[in-house]
Amino acid sequence: MAARSTDVSLETNNFDTTISTMPPRPEVTYNWVNITADFFHATKDLQLGELLHDDIFGLFEAMSAIEMMDPKMDAGMMCNRGKKVLNFDQAVKAGALKLNNLTMEELVGIMDSMLACLVTWLEGHSAAQTILTCLYLHKPLSIEDRALRAFSIQTLKLIAIINNIVHSASVFEEEDFQPALYGYGVCSEVTEARAGGMMREVEEELQRAVKATRNRQGEPWDPKMQKQ
Repeated sequence: MAARSTDVSLETNNFDTTISTMPPRPEVTYNWVNITADFFHATKDLQLGELLHDDIFGLFEAMSAIEMMDPKMDAGMMCNRGKKVLNFDQAVKAGALKLNNLTMEELVGIMDSMLACLVTWLEGHSAAQTILTCLYLHKPLSIEDRALRAFSIQTLKLIAIINNIVHSASVFEEEDFQPALYGYGVCSEVTEARAGGMMREVEEELQRAVKATRNRQGEPWDPKMQKQ
């Protein structure tokens, strides 16, 4: 054991001597060259819509590229820095997301936007950039408005059905359809039958409200009551 300890000490001393005799690291210098003028001069020969690229630039690189100076695509722009994205709970706490007392105009606008996101997702775009941008779909059971809650749950059920159909067929490519939901659920607590029942209940409730606004025979028409 003593001989082994002596060998280790000698190896350590030799290692320290080697480190002390190593030359210092050279300073790294960058020789940046401004090619702005050359770049704009070269682009004068390009026509509108033309793209100059090398041989390895294919479809995947084109689909993955970002458009510089576009606020929706270029995350490095100053206008995109410091922008805080709120989740469902944060938006509700900040008062930016209403859960009840929504007007008919607000309900129609939210439902229309939700359907537009659904169609965009079906066209092959990512769920993170389409349907998941609607915070109401993150926690639909927390919505107090019955109509919006039923519509949100039914939308999630439709998403689940579409995903199952596409997966069962197994004939899609990544650029055609993106089924990933990034860990977000489709309201599995509510069955499809119950979701359909909620929609029927809301429909009947709205029909009764519409009938209540109709004037009785012989009464003058009240536009304010009709709008409600």
